[in-house]
Amino acid sequence: MRRFRASNHRQQPCRPVRARRGLTLIEVLIASVILSVAGLAALELLARSDSSSLFARRQALASVEAERILNDAATLVKSQRPAAHSEELDAGSAAEALGGCTATVRETRELMSIKAADGGAVRVPVVRLTAEIRDPAGNELVSLERVVPTAAAEDAP
Repeated sequence: MRRFRASNHRQQPCRPVRARRGLTLIEVLIASVILSVAGLAALELLARSDSSSLFARRQALASVEAERILNDAATLVKSQRPAAHSEELDAGSAAEALGGCTATVRETRELMSIKAADGGAVRVPVVRLTAEIRDPAGNELVSLERVVPTAAAEDAP
């Protein structure tokens, strides 16, 4: 037998009111998917920042190593020995992050004109040293340049 509740104009079947306790399975699944997507996005961001941090560290260490190589090359030039060479860096001689990278030193001899205080020009023989460090994939990490005078200056004609 159906029971009807009296209302203004319509009659509706009465349903027993059940107290709602907890969450339905669908609600739990949707919440789990949302939290999973948010967690994965956070992990991806963390991985990218870690990769960027490693690259920045490698560049900083490569700059220090290139400066050291340029100092050694300048010493060779001043003692009138060739400085151009290429070497593979290993984790023992260079920083661990530079293991497998390649360091190359190039030298170019040229005359550099410098304006003198009296308005004339002075020509100075120099060696332009370039130190370049590349990662194992061949990408340039850093390139530094230094000019080293090799002999006494002479007046330009």
